[in-house]
Amino acid sequence: MPQEKIHVVLVSSWYPNKYQPFVGNFVQRQAILLATIHQVTVLHTVSHPDETEFRLEKKVSGNLTELIVYHPRKKSPVSKYAMQRRALKYSLEGVEATDLLISHVILPKGLQFVELKKELKCPWVHIEHGSYFRREYWKSLSFLQKTLIRRTMHRIEHFYAVSETLKREILEHFPQKEIGILPNHIDTDLFKFAPKKETEIKKFLHISTLEEKTKNPQGMIDACKILFDKGILNFHLTIISDESTQKWEDYAISLKLDNQISFDGPFDWEDLPQWYQQSDAFILNSHYETFSIVIAESWATGTPVLSTPVGIASKLPTSLGLQTKANDPENLADAMESIIKNEHTYDHETIRASGEKYSADRVLEQLQEIIALYVD
Repeated sequence: MPQEKIHVVLVSSWYPNKYQPFVGNFVQRQAILLATIHQVTVLHTVSHPDETEFRLEKKVSGNLTELIVYHPRKKSPVSKYAMQRRALKYSLEGVEATDLLISHVILPKGLQFVELKKELKCPWVHIEHGSYFRREYWKSLSFLQKTLIRRTMHRIEHFYAVSETLKREILEHFPQKEIGILPNHIDTDLFKFAPKKETEIKKFLHISTLEEKTKNPQGMIDACKILFDKGILNFHLTIISDESTQKWEDYAISLKLDNQISFDGPFDWEDLPQWYQQSDAFILNSHYETFSIVIAESWATGTPVLSTPVGIASKLPTSLGLQTKANDPENLADAMESIIKNEHTYDHETIRASGEKYSADRVLEQLQEIIALYVD
């Protein structure tokens, strides 16, 4: 394992910025984690219609330097790519010699990563989080998007996926690719167990972007309606999101569920643990997840989950929660009812141990082992 400090340049298609402050926050957290040991420079380019010229935003915190270049948005694919290349060149000015390039998420900036590899002349490790390798999603991609993915994939030297589920899906399209596993991490000192207060009202929690096609928020609300119509009222679901919740608030009110469901957020990462700790179960009703960091966070607090078979909950042991069927509100309602009626007993230490597999220390150790493979 390398002991001396090296310089890592990190780049991603998703990264927090002034226009999207939460997108790719797990990538930013990895940059912060790496910077506890090494020198890390983040390069990120952002196009926006309000930008009229190239503008560099620089932030330095200890070993971490974040360089974000804002630039005008163009319409044609050729103009977009040309603008991205110019923005990348702009961000590279003054960047020191680099020992390792780490990229995240191929779409839409994969070819930018290829250019960066040429500029930096160092080993390149890619970590994939995206859902576009999923068979149903792949069919919907444009010819241009598939071409971008293929050209980037063929040039990536060392490839890692965040879960076994995502690895299997990538291998369907690129069966010759050698793929390792590197999960996202959570702060298990922050997300920790706290005794839950016994109350007559069972508390459920959901945290997501509420993106309709993936997260299926309607299915959760419909499950609550099924319980409500059965006369089961001693439960409450809190839905937290960093995106607008108005559509789903209106939908819940239309079903007369304003006493059973409440909406909140956005919150900083540091403010989320208390919500898990106060809940009897976490609900994930997604059609698809590549990893699902909220499941790891829930487990770290000793909280069982009700989850569809996605991400790290794709094969959910009964000791960690209840597996529910995708796109089946009645099945989710049954699982919620069993929690309300105390039909299951959970050992919070067992659940907590499962979450600790994704601790910052363990993931940093894996990152160090990867770095040792490619950096002398």
